[in-house]
Amino acid sequence: MFRIGEFSKIAQIATSQLRFYDRIKLFQPEHTDKFTGYRYYRAAQLPELNRILAMKELGLSLEQIQELVADNVSTEALRGMLALTKAQVKQELHAQIARLHHIEARLRQVDQDGDITQDDIVLKSLPQRPFYGFRDTLADLRQVQNYVYELRKILPKNIPKKKLNHLTVLQHSEGFTMEDADVEIGYLVHNPVNQNLSLNDGHQLTMRMLEPVETAACVVRLGGPDKSYDCYASLGRWAEANGYQIGGPVQELFIVPPQPDRMAETVTEIQLPVTLRERPTILIE
Repeated sequence: MFRIGEFSKIAQIATSQLRFYDRIKLFQPEHTDKFTGYRYYRAAQLPELNRILAMKELGLSLEQIQELVADNVSTEALRGMLALTKAQVKQELHAQIARLHHIEARLRQVDQDGDITQDDIVLKSLPQRPFYGFRDTLADLRQVQNYVYELRKILPKNIPKKKLNHLTVLQHSEGFTMEDADVEIGYLVHNPVNQNLSLNDGHQLTMRMLEPVETAACVVRLGGPDKSYDCYASLGRWAEANGYQIGGPVQELFIVPPQPDRMAETVTEIQLPVTLRERPTILIE
């Protein structure tokens, strides 16, 4: 048998935690010397302790853990709970990483304040174009990215590649938002698509013609969405300096589409519809 210090090393748990578990009768030593009070444990007790620690990692309270231990919850049930928690933690981690990237992008903007360089803005006329996709209000940026990945997998398998043009996202929300965004996601196509396709969650893809845009201010973004701040700031500076106002949904056209874990390789053309501001009429008496 192992003394408490030895057992804490092989179990990778603090001795204070073992003493606490003993005191509340959640996990007790195999033997306690009645004269010295020394606690002794066996290696065979490790599975029982690991189950308790697994439930602790699930965020369960001590009372809940004690109830589950008393009910002798099955290994299969515990594994299922852990798998669910793992998925939730992974999703939260991705969200925090994305948030970190956006914070870094904002810091870059702060650092560049007062050091504005020449912006590479190109004016284009966008003709009426056939578009095959869907429109919905999506919870967050990650959900938008997941649909982009899914469309990249599904459409080239079901529609001849010669028909597909660029994967495109249209932002219909009145202002910028990272939550509950009104977006349209799909492919520009060279010819109308007559197939009825659905995504895994039931979203139906449909054909429509995008309205022509007389003038769009365009800039190329290298990298993921966290690089957007500088690009949109450049568009804003250019529009203000040249007497333009913004109007119509922004279109983000993927020249090199995003891939999971390779966002830095993404190349996107941001197309911002603009019109010349009306000059105020000056009355001369």
